[in-house]
Amino acid sequence: MNLLLLTEEAWNDRLYPNNVLTNWFEGYEDNLANIYLASGTPENSCCNQYFQLTDIMAVKSRITKRNNGKWIINRTFPGTVTKAVTDVTVNTNSNKHRSLRVLKRVAGGPVRLLRDIAWLNSKWEGSLLMDFLAAYKPDVIFSLRFYSRRILYMEKLLHEMTGAPVVVFTGDDEYSLKQLNLSPFFWARKLLFRQELRRNALFYEKFYTLSLTQSEKLSEELGVVSEVLYKGGEFCDNFVPKVVGCPLLMVYAGRLYCNRDKTLMAIAEALSVINKDELKIVLHIYTRDSFSKKNTKLLEENKAVLLKGFVTADKLREVYKEADIAIHAESFDIRYRWLLRYSFSTKIVDCLGSSCAVLAVGHSDNEGIRYLRNNRGAICIKRKREIYPVLSQIAHHPDKITLYQKKAWKLGVKAHRIENIRKKLHSELSSMMK
Repeated sequence: MNLLLLTEEAWNDRLYPNNVLTNWFEGYEDNLANIYLASGTPENSCCNQYFQLTDIMAVKSRITKRNNGKWIINRTFPGTVTKAVTDVTVNTNSNKHRSLRVLKRVAGGPVRLLRDIAWLNSKWEGSLLMDFLAAYKPDVIFSLRFYSRRILYMEKLLHEMTGAPVVVFTGDDEYSLKQLNLSPFFWARKLLFRQELRRNALFYEKFYTLSLTQSEKLSEELGVVSEVLYKGGEFCDNFVPKVVGCPLLMVYAGRLYCNRDKTLMAIAEALSVINKDELKIVLHIYTRDSFSKKNTKLLEENKAVLLKGFVTADKLREVYKEADIAIHAESFDIRYRWLLRYSFSTKIVDCLGSSCAVLAVGHSDNEGIRYLRNNRGAICIKRKREIYPVLSQIAHHPDKITLYQKKAWKLGVKAHRIENIRKKLHSELSSMMK
């Protein structure tokens, strides 16, 4: 089977170490090719044939055709690519980055609409893209989409050009109108996206999501066959407990966007009280993002918190081996509660497979928090005011850590074994061949 993967970003596991594509397709025995719609260089151990299309190429396609697109053939990479990056110094929120964030808030909506217009008016007939598709002859198209109109456009175009069935995956709340946003550009783009998604749903073979609730709603509202597709992890057959440290070591590894930084600040504040007389719990934060100057100073003054840089997936596994608790954090703010209520972070599977007990902190509206609570896979804190009492109880009863280590392992074995997820996905894709 020739499987064609359509993605927004370059498939680069050095920059995106939790990329679900490698998680799902490493060791894939059939042929893989990837069309991606961004700048950057692919780097992974799964795929060796790519076709690159960028925003500039989409604009130029109206003028010239043959030279648009970049066909990358036999691009091979080492079995692992994570060794090149280990630790990166935390950026403490420079003026340049603050300016970029302000610019993005002010001009992001109009810029995204203009980019949509460029792609929806692009012309690829007779271009190098046609040569690529004729040579590769995809049997199935798998679209990894995160609320992108240009991906919707490319799904329709590739389906019409090849006749291949289209399978899609999204981790975003793309269709629901339950959002808190005052920008007219946001709502214009949202309504147009919904219209185009309804059009594309007519030729979808299957719609994968990370959320059971979202999957059920999409089946009802769009009339598509929808299922949950989780990220996989490696879980041994037998549970092996770890010795609990003193003080307890908690680790957070991930991005700070969507106000996750506020949740971490609330945890740090609780720790400053808990550790007032004796160091009982420490928190290490591994991230490529930056806190504000004010919060950075507060964290640096907190003897229980240590700011670390970004680490690769391989390095993070070593970090988790020395830790007692792996933290999964989501926002309590209403805007992000609505925006991320169907979100099931791939970090959850990393935490379950970390050999640590899992601490999930975030509002119960979030699908990931709800999943961990319903399956008893983590210590769950669903209200901000509960952070201090729960952490205080953990500090005074560290013997419970081993119990939650086992709960996390049991959930991982039950629902997230990588070999089971890959086998099921590959079987379903093979059954869809035209």
